[in-house]
This record gives sequence, structure tokens and C-alpha cells, in this order.
Amino acid sequence: MIDGVRRILLVDLLGGLGDLIMVLPSVHALADAHPGAELTVLTHAASVPLLARDPAVAAVRTAEKHDERAAVEQALADLAPDLTVTTTRFDGIGDLVEADAAARGTRAVANLWRRPPPDELVGERYQRILAAEGVIADEVRPPRVVLGDDERAAGREALVQALRPRLQPTPGSPQPREDDTQRRGAAAPETAPRPAPTVLVPDAGMAVKRWPARRWAELAASLPGPVLSVGPVAGADELPPTDLRGLAALFAAVGEAGGTVVGPDTGPVRLAAAVGARTVALFGPTAASRYGLEEGTNLQGLPACPHRMATAITEQVCWWDAGCPLAPEPACLLDLSVSRVRERVTAVRTG
Repeated sequence: MIDGVRRILLVDLLGGLGDLIMVLPSVHALADAHPGAELTVLTHAASVPLLARDPAVAAVRTAEKHDERAAVEQALADLAPDLTVTTTRFDGIGDLVEADAAARGTRAVANLWRRPPPDELVGERYQRILAAEGVIADEVRPPRVVLGDDERAAGREALVQALRPRLQPTPGSPQPREDDTQRRGAAAPETAPRPAPTVLVPDAGMAVKRWPARRWAELAASLPGPVLSVGPVAGADELPPTDLRGLAALFAAVGEAGGTVVGPDTGPVRLAAAVGARTVALFGPTAASRYGLEEGTNLQGLPACPHRMATAITEQVCWWDAGCPLAPEPACLLDLSVSRVRERVTAVRTG
């Protein structure tokens, strides 16, 4: 491990919520390896709430879209870091970081994408490279988003409120007799076991990752217990809008209740896993062997797709416009049947 590190700058400007979650284990490993250092993260504003109460992060700086290089230049000038790590190389940012370190005689790890194997998870690859560079311990860890006790309590209450309509007796259903209530005691209704909820996350930032809406509706209708959704799904109760940390706290409560979060390869599903919820993630164009969640179940659609490029996904023919050469809709997602997803949700819940 290198000595004399007082200031660390970690740059993650890849653009997505999931991208920052994948680098969180490296953030925490850097903080553990250099306990006396001040660690600053430079990222986009949308991801900042993930770091709001993280004791490993001393400060957060933000960059505007399409002006990332200027933000990196300013951060290097202001902070004069002893160690700089970047996941971002576009617009010459990787070269900029390396040149700055060479000019000041400090350390930089500016290429965490070097020679990526198709079957190594991205977040774990980051950690192994940093360990090989001698800047963190050789110990691979999963992502964790830090929540406060107050946030977890608020998440539990939000889940109770969301489930309340599903748990109310329906008109005409038998009501408990007064003598039954007296025998059980007043606390009995509160202590009775409740069915574990399933939360569906149907949307994704890119059309090529979206499972067809009709299948979400079929899945909602086929699952036991209460079904909630982040965004509209026919047959599910849509959760009220909340901020990113409120969503994280609710996912944590779902995990505590034995529930499951189901969705595509997208940031909110990674967030659910990072706060301890059981997850089932649907992978179509992206390779689960490389971009899968470290914890949870990853379902790969059409594993033998000849057009999938595990280590160069942005060069895939389907990536930007969801134009699949094999079918009118992405064939990889069509390969994920409702029955297959339902079976995995059931297995995760009972396993």
C-alpha cells in the first residue's frame, strides 16, 4: 500500500446511477486502505444522493453533462490529489489524469477498463485492478449504499402505507368475531405474518433494456402476495413518487420483509441490491456475466445471441435504437418468458 496519501479523487462520469453503484466498493476500499485521507468523488448531480450519508466520502463534486473534462481539470487544480482514480476516459479524461499525476509526482489509476474479460463483473474488475496497483487491499466486496436508522424507519413506514390497501379486508369478507379478538389479544392483527411483497421496476433508461409492458402485466397477475411497482404496471399498485434515498429506504424495507425487487439491468435494481433487498434482474442486450449484480439473481435472455458484445456493448447493432436484427422487438428480452421470471422470483423468495 502506498504511503503519504492525504487526498484522494475518484472520478466517475459514465453517466448512470448504476455506474456509480458499481464503483462504490472501490470507494469504500480506498477509504479503508487510506483511513487518514480525504476522499472526494466527482460525479454527475443525479447520483450525488447515493453518497449523502456515506462516512467514506468526505466531499462530492459534480460535473455538468458535456462539460466533464473541465470539471476534472478544476478538481485536479483545486484538490491536488495524491491519488486519482477514474472510471472515465472519454474526452481525454484518462490522459488528463495521468498527465497531472506525472507532472506532480503523484499516483493515478486512469484505466479501469484494461483488457476486460467477458466473464468478470465490472465492479469486481475495478477492485482487482486497484489491488494489483497496490492502492487497496486484495479483497473483493459488493456494493453498499449507506442509510441512516431514521431513513430505514421511514422506509418501513412507507412500505406499510403502500401495502395497506392490499391488506385491508375486501367488502363482504368475514370479519373477526369480538370473542376471537379478545382471545388473540389486541396485538394479534399487528403480529400476524404478512405476505412478502414484490416490487416491479418496469422502466429502463434505454429502450433496448425494456421488457415488454404486456409481460409486466402478466407477471403482476401471476405473483402471490401484494405486488407494487415503481412506475405504472397493470395489476400492480404504483408506489407514490419519492426521492432517490426514499426509494433506497423503501427497497431496504422490502428486503427486511422478505420481499423481492424485479427489473431490468438498470440503476434502481442495483440500488435495491445495494441496500440488501432480494433482486431478480433481467438482462437482454447486456451480458449478465459482465454487468450482472454481485448479489441477487441475474436472468440472461438469449445467451447465445450472435450480436451481443460483452466487452463493447455500445458497439452492438441494437444498443442505441433498440433495433434488433433478429426480431421486431429485442429477441433477447422476448426470450425471458413470464413463467421463467415468476419461477425465479418464487425461488429467490423461498430459498
